Formats: sequence, C-alpha cells, structure tokens
Amino acid sequence: MRNWRQYGLMFCSAVLAAVAVFCTATRLPELHAGDAALAAAGFILPGGAAEAFRTELSEDVAASAPESSSQAPSSSSKPAASSSSKPVSSSASSGTVSETVTGTVREMSISNSGIQYENMWVKNTNQYHDIDIAAELAKQPAVKMKKDGTKQILIYHTHTTEAFAGSSRTQDNSQNVVAVGEEIKKQLEAAGFGVVHDTTCHDYPSYNGSYDRSGETIQRNLEKYPDIQVTLDVHRDAMGTQDGMRIKPTALINGKKAAQVMIISGCDDDGTLGFPNWEYNLRLGVRIQKSLSDLYPGLARPLSFCPKKYNEHMTKGSLLVEFGTEVNTLEEVKYSGQLFGKALAETLEQLT
Repeated sequence: MRNWRQYGLMFCSAVLAAVAVFCTATRLPELHAGDAALAAAGFILPGGAAEAFRTELSEDVAASAPESSSQAPSSSSKPAASSSSKPVSSSASSGTVSETVTGTVREMSISNSGIQYENMWVKNTNQYHDIDIAAELAKQPAVKMKKDGTKQILIYHTHTTEAFAGSSRTQDNSQNVVAVGEEIKKQLEAAGFGVVHDTTCHDYPSYNGSYDRSGETIQRNLEKYPDIQVTLDVHRDAMGTQDGMRIKPTALINGKKAAQVMIISGCDDDGTLGFPNWEYNLRLGVRIQKSLSDLYPGLARPLSFCPKKYNEHMTKGSLLVEFGTEVNTLEEVKYSGQLFGKALAETLEQLT
C-alpha cells in the first residue's frame, strides 16, 4: 500500500508540474517560450525559486510597461493624468515614429508621459517620494571625472545573454547586450574617459541569482580600479500586451531608426532597501536624461524613478539602462549605444 501511495504522490507532482508549465505559458504573454519555461520552473523548484524568479525578471516586464500619452504637459512633482495610447507622428529626420503593426510587433515611440520638465520626462512610481526635476538638475552629483585614461567608468551586464530580434537570448557577445556596451565604451574612450567593460556572464546557466553575481563583479572591479565613479548596468527590455503583441520602442534620429533608451534610477522609497545614497544616482540620471533629450529628441523613454535597488547602492554613480526590447534589431540598439555614449560623455564633461 505504501508503494502505491508513493506512486500516487509522484503522479500528482508530475501533473502539477505540467499544469504549472501550461499556466505560465498561457498567462505570461510577455515572455518568449524559453522564458515561459523558466517561469514555470520557478513554480516547481524548491527553496523559494518562484519568488527569486518574480523578483529578478520583473525588471524586464513590469518596471516599464508601455506608457500612455499625457493629456497635457506637466512640470509639477506629481504625475500628469494620462489617456490611452495614440499613434504618434513621424519626423523627417529626428523624433518619434508613427505607430505601426507588423504581425505581432507594434513599433511605437514611448514618450511624453509622467512628469515633464522642459523637454525631458520622468516616470515616478514611488509611493513616498516625489521629484522636483529642476531641483535635482541643480544638485551636484558625487562624480568627479578625469580625462587622463584613469579607469573611472564600469560597464557591465547583469543579464548578459539578453539579445534582440531573431534571438531573445544568446551567449554570442557580438549579438547581445555586450555589443551595446562596446558601442558606449567606444564613445566614452573617444572623449578621453577611461572605461572598463566587464563582459562576465551572470545569467547563464542559471538566471536566478544574476544580481548577486553581478554585484560580485562590481565589487571585484571597485577593488581593482578604486577610481571608478560611474557604473552602468546595460540591459535590453521586454514588453508585451495582453493580446500577445510585442512592443518595439523606436525613435528616428538623424533619419535613422534607433531603439529607445530608458534610464532606471532606484529609490529606497520606504527605507527598507538598505540604499541610503540613492539620491546621488538620481542626480546623475536626470543629467544624462537631459543630455539625451537635448541632443537626440525622442531617443529617451521617460526615466524610471522607482522603488528598486538593482545593485545601484554600490556607488554614488550607479544606473541601469535599458536599450530597446527583444524585437528591436541589433543595428538599432548599437546605434542607440553610440548615441547614448555621446550623451553620457557630454554629461561627464561637465563633471570633470
């Protein structure tokens, strides 16, 4: 009788695992098949793997859902009221693109939502912290830059295998976010700044624990290069709608398509994250956002000011930057890397 009970329990476990995979694949349209399988694994793995999955993957889909257009510009510290998304007009050389649908891909520009200051936007999802953008721009970041080759900028990738149209994840660094990091590095070095691009893979073979591993990479580089002032975690985003459409955030810059860029600056909103110096990251973030908006109108999505940590507690110049989504092309995101690198270099020039 005991053996039959054991067989019965094993059978029930197998059925529950299959149900978990089916439910995940059907209820998470924003994930590719491989990512859906990973999500399902989270539900059946022991030791809180499901919670780890929800925590680490949320940045790819939840922190930056497609935004709706503002009804009117706002310069107050509260988010402006928003309406449903509408097609946006094309520009002959730079700015937004017309919303188009090709198969299951919706190409659009995500802009003009949240809080506005002049030509830049910030989306504040914190509950206890408002933001006065003008006041933040007036504050001095805790970043002192040199142009003598000293290694002061670290580029790394928590989700190193994130890739683009044709392959959502790959270990080929010429095809994933590492290629974007290289474009940023080239522009910074051309401007005279010293850069470390650490291409350590943190999300393969295990996705869970990626941020712990990238934190170790940051610490190792801080010890090796104690003059590091700025750390950039370069990612790509992933966005979808409930009807199965994939979102392709795109801008037209100098007549050429570029994947839109989103800066993420975290906040210890309720004081529980152990993240006391988040304001310094925000000061740097809004300055880069302003440079992007001035130099390349339409390239930047609203800066995400959110109650997250993402290893940004490790320096006073730490930011996470998303380049496009899994349906933007490699050419589009590499072009965005070039443009972002130039805007970042201009921002850091002011801090030398």
